[in-house]
Amino acid sequence: MASSSLKYNLFASFYGQGLRQTFMSHLCRQLNENGITMFTNQDLVRGEPILPSLIQRIRESRISIVVLSQKYASSSSCLNELVEILRCRENMGHIVMTIFYRVDPSHVRNQTGDFGKIFVETCADKTEEERRMWSQALTDVGNIAGEYSLNWDNESKMIEKIVRDVSDKLNATIWTKTGYSTGMAFLVVINLLLEIASAGADQLSSTRKPYFAKVSLLMSFLSLILSTLDFTYKIRAHKARFRFKWPIPCFYYPSRGYNRIFGSSTDAILFFCVIGQLIVSTINCSFTDRRRDGPIKVSVWPLVFAIGMVVSKFMEKPTISKES
Repeated sequence: MASSSLKYNLFASFYGQGLRQTFMSHLCRQLNENGITMFTNQDLVRGEPILPSLIQRIRESRISIVVLSQKYASSSSCLNELVEILRCRENMGHIVMTIFYRVDPSHVRNQTGDFGKIFVETCADKTEEERRMWSQALTDVGNIAGEYSLNWDNESKMIEKIVRDVSDKLNATIWTKTGYSTGMAFLVVINLLLEIASAGADQLSSTRKPYFAKVSLLMSFLSLILSTLDFTYKIRAHKARFRFKWPIPCFYYPSRGYNRIFGSSTDAILFFCVIGQLIVSTINCSFTDRRRDGPIKVSVWPLVFAIGMVVSKFMEKPTISKES
């Protein structure tokens, strides 16, 4: 079920030998019976550095399940795992599922109750930066809706539902990854062709052939519409929100208190080139309407667009799949 670039279907973050031998053991067996591979700490090769190895395994997995128990926050390793999991969720579209195992989600979210006391003890000999980073991670994961074990009378039924949910998400991510990647490639090609057509029409336009200027303007508008629809889809998929923040009012990712600007280098290049070509086409069209030759005959925007797409592929991190 995993792709060649993703070794595991699932990464599980949890704490406690007792939890491993009971709940996690039953969950792992059910997952295996459904052909779903899960990575746990026990799968680490002896002698490997623990945190770097775990980070690699998280990135090699399609989904992370965070099992938050009463003593989860007593482990700085688990808290560091959680930070990396949420970082992958923000930057790579990594899917994160939560299980609140005999702990109130609000206690995790706000670090209160017995969970909060344990967290304070863990942070006692840590830096303020670590405490702040872990606290934000717990707040973020506490806001992810998941299964609350105390809402279930039968734990085995809860495990069955979790396995079904994991299976559904895995199937959805495979379809989404393939479909979305193909759709993105198609959109980029169409936009590039529209940019080339618009620039070509600009070169052919003159006072004797004013319709070429109008064709160029039409192609530029179509390219802008396609780019806007694509960006709108991404905003909705990532649940980004517009914020009036100084110095850049823009759309921001929801995690980390809307502090990271939404979008990728590909989005920026595409939008920049589309707007540039639209400006060129508008100027030329306005001149031909007044029976004067357009001042700009050679547009470099299609070339910038093509070069930018190639360069961006080397700069961007691979996208796994958006969270459904």
